[in-house]
Amino acid sequence: MLPLSRLITLCSFLLAPLMIVACASAPPSALRSNVRQLLSLQKSRLDVAATVARSKWNSGAPIDDPARERIILDEVARQARGMGLDEQWSRRFFQDQFDAGKVVQRDLHRQWRQEQRPPFANPPDLGLEVRPVLDRLTPEILTAMTPLQGRQCDPSVMRALQELTPEILGDAYSPPVQSKAIDALRCD
Repeated sequence: MLPLSRLITLCSFLLAPLMIVACASAPPSALRSNVRQLLSLQKSRLDVAATVARSKWNSGAPIDDPARERIILDEVARQARGMGLDEQWSRRFFQDQFDAGKVVQRDLHRQWRQEQRPPFANPPDLGLEVRPVLDRLTPEILTAMTPLQGRQCDPSVMRALQELTPEILGDAYSPPVQSKAIDALRCD
């Protein structure tokens, strides 16, 4: 029979890896809170799409702006790298946000063409009114992504995403917009 002190040492040695894993994993409630925060920030970003659509409606500018997207994605990758986030995942996530926003813009432009909508009075200035909002949201979104990186397949993340997406995005955005917005968060 082992002395009690030796038994405690042995148990500690055997349980230490399990305790490290348990402590390193965020509890399900924390991950749910992280998903809620990220989706709320995504909604704030998507809410800007209608403003962008009005500006582009008036100016006749195309909805797609690949050169601008590349500049933003390069900056996202730089910021992500500095935060220890996977650059490719961050780029993909933000590309999904661009694509979701473009779905909103295209839907609005289609509706306005059908209505034969005249230009808006006092169109928003993208450089002065929109980009500062998006520039503020980008690091906030990256920060909210951090605890979810590599955890897309965690059952609590998958469940939170399934339950919270319609709650947070559902009233304002169609299923295709919601789906596109969360693509990079899904378990592959």
